[in-house]
Amino acid sequence: MYELGTGILNWYSKERISDRYGTVYLLTSLENEDRVRFSRINSGKKGRLIAIVKEIRQSDHIGDLYHGVFPKTPRVGQKITLGKGRLFFNDDGVGLKPDDGRKAQLLDIRALYKVHEQTVTLYFDEFIN
Repeated sequence: MYELGTGILNWYSKERISDRYGTVYLLTSLENEDRVRFSRINSGKKGRLIAIVKEIRQSDHIGDLYHGVFPKTPRVGQKITLGKGRLFFNDDGVGLKPDDGRKAQLLDIRALYKVHEQTVTLYFDEFIN
């Protein structure tokens, strides 16, 4: 597994509005909008994006009413797989493109709402073929 960064997990509202749920980013704190710079290794490789929970807090997100998914508080140390696919980076985000070509819910929305606003370390676990 390759460590990408540690911070407070979030995503842009357009990810939810468009139902894409394709990228996440990490904040250095909830008081500012400073983003963690990712170690951009293994771009284009196939694998899993994993969040390991370091610190928990109550998420204030309303959830995704359309899909009936709401924030849940994980346990410290919990390992949560956010999705599988080809790793990509954009500006300050990281995501996965699944091999099935879908354009919506690229990442697992139930997993995302477990780690929303939690302090996590993100890892990329490359599939070895």
